[in-house]
Amino acid sequence: MPTSDEEVLLSFCPQELLSIAQKILARQRLTIEEGLFLFATPHLSALQQLSDFCRRRHVGDTVFYASTLHIYPTNLCELSCPMCSFYAKPGQAKAWFLTPSMIEEKVRSALPSGISEVHIVGGLWRECSLEYYKELFERIRALDSSIHIKALTPVEYDFLSHIHHISVREVLEKMISWGLSSLPGGGAEILNDEIRKKIAPGKISAQKYLDIQRTAHMLGLPSNVTMLFGHIEDDCHIIEHLDKVRTLQDQTKGIHTFVPLKYHPENNALGKFTKNLKTKDNRRIYAVSRLMLDNVPNIKVLWNYMGLQTASEMLSWGGNDLGSVTCGEQVATMAGGVSITVTEALLENTIYAAGRTPMKVHSGHVSSSSPVIQKNVVGL
Repeated sequence: MPTSDEEVLLSFCPQELLSIAQKILARQRLTIEEGLFLFATPHLSALQQLSDFCRRRHVGDTVFYASTLHIYPTNLCELSCPMCSFYAKPGQAKAWFLTPSMIEEKVRSALPSGISEVHIVGGLWRECSLEYYKELFERIRALDSSIHIKALTPVEYDFLSHIHHISVREVLEKMISWGLSSLPGGGAEILNDEIRKKIAPGKISAQKYLDIQRTAHMLGLPSNVTMLFGHIEDDCHIIEHLDKVRTLQDQTKGIHTFVPLKYHPENNALGKFTKNLKTKDNRRIYAVSRLMLDNVPNIKVLWNYMGLQTASEMLSWGGNDLGSVTCGEQVATMAGGVSITVTEALLENTIYAAGRTPMKVHSGHVSSSSPVIQKNVVGL
């Protein structure tokens, strides 16, 4: 028998969405065609109710957040991706390179503020070698062994594999031995090679991104997976991306959080020279992501990409993670993202105002909804 919530949901559901609603209530997977239909439906109120119901049934009313120190060893990069506002070339005024000892001081200074994790990503630069990261991770661990180190994207692990002439698996095994806790999941952009060649032509293929994620999961590393939306992609590319993410999750159960990233056109070639950017409705992106990703527990809303008020609204469209009290974030701000000071109290009050319960995560990916990682999956 359906619960009262289910009865209410069905009673308000328009006829065009009834079959989809019934599948959701029966915990049946939506097809690619149904995902595309959700992008086209004019019934936004029903879409919101479906995604919010699915979120509540899947993860409850708790909204997670962390206290994160963002670390960028360098923005020097061998690539020049059209969609990127972050990278620099030698000699440019905006370029930087931080030594492990310089980063150690940043972490030391942030410890009194109660950071729970460090988030480390940067450009593809040969001075940021395995020896560099060994020293960096060991310095961080020496300061506080409980800090969760969430570091490097699959693109960076592929780069390290090439410059050291070893497999990605070997790279990851070394990083784990030095203190790596999880992967942040950047570099996914859109998991369609036609789009990738236009917005990030030097980056690894969609399949290689997924393969590196799979390898990390086999080694016991949980990860996030991102999705950059609102540039030149169509709805079909977003649905393809979501389908590939949930297929990987079926195989490994290693994806902890899905992170939609709103593209910012400021200070990059793609935004400057592309006249017909395909902006997307944030609400629809989050709702469809929640409904398609039936096996990914958490969907993160990054307030620094869309503003705190809009981010709060996304909590009723499928989101259940409000990012973090952030120190030192630069990727979004360099692209024109939101640059404001958000305290722990402000973040918690925002969550309470949305009718939800805040919970600070003190060790990176550890939460009541963390997946069980299956290390011995046949065929991996």
